[in-house]
Amino acid sequence: MLRVRKAMENKNQKRFVLIHGVCHGAWTWDKVKTQLEVAGHCVTAVDLAASGINMTKVEEIQTLNDYCKPLLEFLSSLGSDDGKVIVVAHSMGGISAALAADSFACKIAAIVFLTAFMPDTINPPAYVYEKLLRSIPQEEWLDTTCVNYGKPDFPLQYTLLGPKFMAKKMYQNSPVQVRLQSLKKNKWDCASNLSQSFVDCCCGE
Repeated sequence: MLRVRKAMENKNQKRFVLIHGVCHGAWTWDKVKTQLEVAGHCVTAVDLAASGINMTKVEEIQTLNDYCKPLLEFLSSLGSDDGKVIVVAHSMGGISAALAADSFACKIAAIVFLTAFMPDTINPPAYVYEKLLRSIPQEEWLDTTCVNYGKPDFPLQYTLLGPKFMAKKMYQNSPVQVRLQSLKKNKWDCASNLSQSFVDCCCGE
């Protein structure tokens, strides 16, 4: 009886891979990760390059593959015994999820785009992000900045979401304590790790 119950539990267990959004890190999934694990699932929240506690320097990110390297390496490490994963992506993480699907289609059971960017099969990966930038008036970005780097023949740019922008546009519906904690973590993500470089990195890919 115990073996049957255990087999049923294993059958219902899912393996989730969680991908964070722009200027954030794996920490954004902490509460969700805990709830899924309590329910018996296996969960991995990935810090993409130059995000969260990943110590990659933004100057080292030249392509979308560079930015998604931690995610791609994790998926590559999964064996046949690990089963297929369910990828859950938030915001800009949708672009990373799409790349993962192209690279490891046989290892992914499904992708959940949670208010996330979903690239099409015609335009470059950065198309949806560039369209967003054009649709929002400059003054609405508040203290958000774009920083150029790279080389003259291969210019790159990363977007740095400012604390005022995040407080007003991203955490406006969150409890004050949650908002303060999130902005404190974001300060490290954005200022110290300088996350991240999407527009030209995606196009460069």
